[in-house]
Amino acid sequence: MNFPKSFLFGSATSAYQTEGQSNLTDWHDWEFVPGHIIDGSNSMVAADSWNKWQDDIKILKETHQNAYRFSIEWAKIEPSEGNFDQSAIDHYKEILIELKKQNITALVTLHHFTNPAWLGKIGGFANPKSIMYFTRYATKIIKELGDLAELWTTFNETKVLIMKGNLQTEWFPGKFNPWRAFKMYKNMIKAHNSAYIAIKKLGHYEVGIVQNISAYVVKKPNFFNNILVKIARYFDTTIFIKPTAKHMDFLGVNYYMKFELQTKAPFLSHPNTLKNDYGWSINQEGLYQVIMENTRWGKPIYITENGVADEKDLIRPDFIKQALENIDQAITDGAPVKGYFYWSLLDNFEFASGYTMKFGLATIDRQIRPSAFVYRDLIDKLISK
Repeated sequence: MNFPKSFLFGSATSAYQTEGQSNLTDWHDWEFVPGHIIDGSNSMVAADSWNKWQDDIKILKETHQNAYRFSIEWAKIEPSEGNFDQSAIDHYKEILIELKKQNITALVTLHHFTNPAWLGKIGGFANPKSIMYFTRYATKIIKELGDLAELWTTFNETKVLIMKGNLQTEWFPGKFNPWRAFKMYKNMIKAHNSAYIAIKKLGHYEVGIVQNISAYVVKKPNFFNNILVKIARYFDTTIFIKPTAKHMDFLGVNYYMKFELQTKAPFLSHPNTLKNDYGWSINQEGLYQVIMENTRWGKPIYITENGVADEKDLIRPDFIKQALENIDQAITDGAPVKGYFYWSLLDNFEFASGYTMKFGLATIDRQIRPSAFVYRDLIDKLISK
């Protein structure tokens, strides 16, 4: 493999899933209702990264990662509407300053699924006021912290948030409501574009958006199956990226799954491959496909998430190696891929799945898994070339 010298090798977390102290978010009451979280757990402690963030950076250094993707918890920054908590801002500033000292590039996400409770009470992003609120919050953060991070993203996986909360009903608010889903879709696009414009007025900051993108292939090639795959790719990817394409400096891609489609039952299936602890099919070849399909936007691409639930750490070493091999092939074929962030640095609170899914290069108590050192050795070899 032959990666550019500037390539970022890192891992990712989100504030809500690792920091703990989540009582200010719209998810807090929801997760304490019996049946909402598979294992009956909650996120009040999570991995306690609010207090142990220095330990997290030590893991990054020990495994020779040169980049870290994490998120800022809006609810902690603005616990009540219009009132910003300077101590919370200073907390994130301290993290960013330390990352700079350690020569670790920061990719910071402003919104990773959760809202402040006060915004949730008025409908979250189904309320058009959310556009102004999010733009104000993004502007505040960039004014305070913008120069301390190299890369910024507005939203993480708008599609997943909209679908799981309003169509599949696995997440807050947990009610089937297509109309609410549509309003969220429109408002989150407007909020991203509005925040992007506002941030650009403040300076030359690199701003992108992160979307979950799956790979789709035909089960058996024929005219109708080919059309079905085109439709799937449109609703999975195009309708979420095209409206923001003029307002992003790069695209963050979260890749987890590959699907086979056909026009007769079963309409959708996974290729017959290895599965992770949660039953998800593992197919890293789909990562190459997703990268190449999304070069059409003409933007640099960062793989902002790609991970496997593997508590015994048997699958993860080859999983990471195969990811880098597919990225290498995509770069060779002309794709502008600039970085790879494994999901995740730590085991964490995986929303409705609680703590049942072990994605981490390290456990919640910071025990580094062997796969993390496999990743370290790969990084060392690739950087030294």
